[in-house]
Amino acid sequence: MASALTMAAPAAFADDTSAVGTMSVADCTAADVRVVELNREGAAGNVYIDLLIVKLPPQNPYADEACVMYGELAQMYWGDDQGDRIGGTAEQDGDAVTPFGLFPGDEARVTITRPNPENFNAAECEPTEVGGAYLSFVNDDETVYVPTDGRDRVCANPDLGAPRISAITPAGA
Repeated sequence: MASALTMAAPAAFADDTSAVGTMSVADCTAADVRVVELNREGAAGNVYIDLLIVKLPPQNPYADEACVMYGELAQMYWGDDQGDRIGGTAEQDGDAVTPFGLFPGDEARVTITRPNPENFNAAECEPTEVGGAYLSFVNDDETVYVPTDGRDRVCANPDLGAPRISAITPAGA
């Protein structure tokens, strides 16, 4: 699925029929953003972890200034600090939002809902400490690792206690 955000042409090109009226923008990748934990709180047997996604400046002068952020992640899972998956892959909560552009310094947010492993039978759940969350963006083969400093335990059994992930939204929305 190779898609790109189509952005309106600058006003200077609006009346020039020989100018290209749209431009294609690359999808946001792990290399384009920095992801940090913003906040966490617990309620009703879950821990809610808010993450902030910040668009970095282009890596080289030929790279696009902006990138397309989709309303969902391709994948999110918990793992150790070596990248080994622990537990189930996150399920998407709600409907995804329309893709949107991120320019350097722009921010987006996403929330991970992690069920408390104590809500499950310990022998079946196999509670295990994780190093952090791994996020994969749409159309990207790389992952972003967000360490959680030993604050998270999850069910190692992938059939129990899978995390949930919210839609990705612009931070100002």
